[in-house]
Amino acid sequence: MALSDEQTIDAKLEELDRLIADLEKRRQELREAKESIMAERALLPPKQRQQAVASRVPGRLEKAAAEGHSTEASEVAARLITAALERTLDSLSWKSFKKREGEWTFLRDTQGRLADELESSKDFIDLLRKDGEIVVGKYRYRVSEDRFLNRYFAGTKK
Repeated sequence: MALSDEQTIDAKLEELDRLIADLEKRRQELREAKESIMAERALLPPKQRQQAVASRVPGRLEKAAAEGHSTEASEVAARLITAALERTLDSLSWKSFKKREGEWTFLRDTQGRLADELESSKDFIDLLRKDGEIVVGKYRYRVSEDRFLNRYFAGTKK
C-alpha cells in the first residue's frame, strides 16, 4: 500500500469518527426528549397513560392499549421514567426549611431561567405548575413563587 492510500484511509476513518460522534450526540438528545415525554406520561392517571402509550406503541401492544388492556411494557416504561425523574430530583441541592418540615431548592437561576439540572424535567415542572402538587416516589412536590421547588414526605402535611 502506498503512503497516499494509507492517508486516504486515515482521512476516511477520521470522517467516520466525526460522523459517529455526531450521531451519538443526536441519539442522546433524542433519548432525553423521549424521557421527558415519557416522564410526563408516567404522571398521568392509568387510563390516560394507556391512551398516550397507545398512540406510540406499535403492533400488538398498540392494539392492547387501544382496547384498554394494561400492557406490561407501558407499566415498565412508566416505572423506568419515574425512576429517572426521581434520580434527577434527588440529585438537586435540597435545603431544609427552618421552621417546618420539608425541603426546598431553586427552580430558576439568577436570570430567571429554569435551573440547568431541571432542563431535562421541563415537562414535569410544567405539569407541576398546572396541577399544583405531584407525588413522585416518596415525596410530594410543589412550586412556590415560581422560584422555588419544594418537597415534603408524601405522608406528611405541608
